[in-house]
Amino acid sequence: MLAYRMSMICVASLTALSAQAADFDVTVSHHSFIDPFNNRDWNGVKSVLAEDSVFHRANGEEVFVGPDAIIDRFSSTIGAPDQWNVKFAKLDSSSKLIGKDGRIVERGDFAVTAGADDASCYAGSYMMTWAPDDGDWKLQLLAWQDVEVTLDACQ
Repeated sequence: MLAYRMSMICVASLTALSAQAADFDVTVSHHSFIDPFNNRDWNGVKSVLAEDSVFHRANGEEVFVGPDAIIDRFSSTIGAPDQWNVKFAKLDSSSKLIGKDGRIVERGDFAVTAGADDASCYAGSYMMTWAPDDGDWKLQLLAWQDVEVTLDACQ
């Protein structure tokens, strides 16, 4: 009887996680990150990050763990409009995978413009992990690899 109850609890939990994963809207989640990022609203970006969030640039040496470390990194390197002025031009998910624990792992391509007049373009691939958190989705992992390309990639 106990085994039956345990299996029913597992089925109910997996069903709830599957339903929650079905509620994941990649466009809404991306904009909840991109809009505050592009507007230098660091509190807005922080509100999207999970408590155990991690940011890593594949061609960088450091890994930033936790919302405070990630926000410090972004704001100190690209925070002021007269500095790099990095903005996401596109974040396109090409595939996603729903984990057994309800997390969404997605990969795709991104493009950012940079410079005071958006004259530079950087593009590459990214991976994001989104975790369900009290009926909302939090960004748990952000990793990207970028390469300099022509401005066409940003359009």
